[in-house]
Amino acid sequence: MLYFIIKGLHVASDIIWVGGMLINAFVIAMVPPPIRGGVIMVLRRYDRLVTTTALGGAWLFGLILAFGYIGFSGGWLHLKLLIVIMLSALHGMQSAWMRRMEANPLLDPPAFVSKGMPVVLISVIVVVLLAIVKPF
Repeated sequence: MLYFIIKGLHVASDIIWVGGMLINAFVIAMVPPPIRGGVIMVLRRYDRLVTTTALGGAWLFGLILAFGYIGFSGGWLHLKLLIVIMLSALHGMQSAWMRRMEANPLLDPPAFVSKGMPVVLISVIVVVLLAIVKPF
């Protein structure tokens, strides 16, 4: 029973985290400079309170599942962890660029950060397939 509660909390944290990253990617790429400062100011508060907390929850509950129930024997889990580390780094880059863009609304982030939406979506699809199918 505890396994399913932890797994549910892990999945819920993942959904909130990915949703926040998609909002970040949209605002970074699509909001025009004249209104960018105000929009990013509000989004940064949401990102700190909700998205970053969900990121921590995803890691916490995921590691509890890995150490307590699954183990690190499957290659699928290693690839999943690599992708999750990449997504965590992208979230950090998004947060840093939103801070910079709030200070200077005319500043444009590098392509990897501004094109974050497809990176997040493709990564999530791969992670979900790895977790469900466990191909190796």
